[in-house]
Amino acid sequence: MKRGEIMMNNNENNPLKNRHETLFLWDVRKSNPNGDPNGNEPRIDRYTNKCDVMDVCIKRSVRNFVSIVNGPNSILINKLGNDSSETVTLTNRISDYLFGTPEQIEKTTKIVKRIVEDQLKEDKQYKQFLEDPSPKTLDGIINSKSKKDLEKIVSNESVNVEALQNTIIAELRAYLCCMFNDLRMFGSILALENDLKALGGPITGPIQIEIGTSCHRVVQSNKQITSVMSSSEEKEAGIIGDTHCIEYGLFATSAIANENAARFTGLTEDDQYLFLKALWRGTRERHTRSKNQVPRLLVDIEYNKPFHFGDLVNNIKLIPKMNVKNGKLIEEESYRSIEDFSIDLTSFFQKVNSKKDIINNIKFFSYDLISLKNFKEKLDTELAGKVTEVNDLDIDSPKESKQE
Repeated sequence: MKRGEIMMNNNENNPLKNRHETLFLWDVRKSNPNGDPNGNEPRIDRYTNKCDVMDVCIKRSVRNFVSIVNGPNSILINKLGNDSSETVTLTNRISDYLFGTPEQIEKTTKIVKRIVEDQLKEDKQYKQFLEDPSPKTLDGIINSKSKKDLEKIVSNESVNVEALQNTIIAELRAYLCCMFNDLRMFGSILALENDLKALGGPITGPIQIEIGTSCHRVVQSNKQITSVMSSSEEKEAGIIGDTHCIEYGLFATSAIANENAARFTGLTEDDQYLFLKALWRGTRERHTRSKNQVPRLLVDIEYNKPFHFGDLVNNIKLIPKMNVKNGKLIEEESYRSIEDFSIDLTSFFQKVNSKKDIINNIKFFSYDLISLKNFKEKLDTELAGKVTEVNDLDIDSPKESKQE
């Protein structure tokens, strides 16, 4: 279905043309990278003793950074207003965006009018929408229940009313994709309710992120914490609790940006690069007591064919270093920093070199894990010439900072 022109021109200037595959590594120290809802303990596989970080948690880091750069209204999964404690449903979020201010009402009304104004009679439902644009009056147009109701809103019996309604729905969904960075990137189930239910349904996101997993076995540690509060009698009462963490973990995940799905959400080249920056910076800047994490390596491969490996994470090995105190190799569970091991990407380089003819370029950035020189030395000479180090992932240049 062809997209409308309303608000979509900016996103169609540089649509994502090629497939991207991204490998991302980060480490955490004395942190709970992604607590389980039941007890908030780290998600540790009982068979492998490796720790998982859900894709939803990784996306939250991306969303947090995008909202800082582009403003809170640039992401769909967010709160309403300034009260960060307020719980908001997806339906409320969409309703507020479409009809929350006079400016937003005007934009939403303009989309509907542009599509159907020439085909609508001066009927009650349409007049109600124009006089009082709202989810309820919009629902009266796009979700009429019976054929008799459908015929009331069109002036030409030859018009396919269902197609007309589907066009309105598609245009409004395209409008939402245009406005929300995370919807363009990740898609959404859009489980809308009540008067906006007709706008709901799955939107497949072009960027899909794999669940992150530690590259080695980890050790869980439970720390006791104490808070002291004054009572009305000005006496101190201590409350003792537990906080769960792992001592250390180097994590890896991968992401695919699919150029075919990008056509349906309007994902652009700029969006994909923003995703890379948000993945790196969002991980680093989401720093709390339970999220003591540092980004370490990002490799983004752009292909010129509809291809991706899909298992790059499995090609990472850690080689333990020698313990200078006892002369023995440091065990996996004893890793406490990147100084305790070296990273072996031999299998990764073999795979990438085998597909050098279909690789357009490789973006690379690392923080203390592997140097650009060492990275390029392991690649085929032709492929090494396609590697670009992207320093602005970590710190924006003055020019970019001014733009943001």
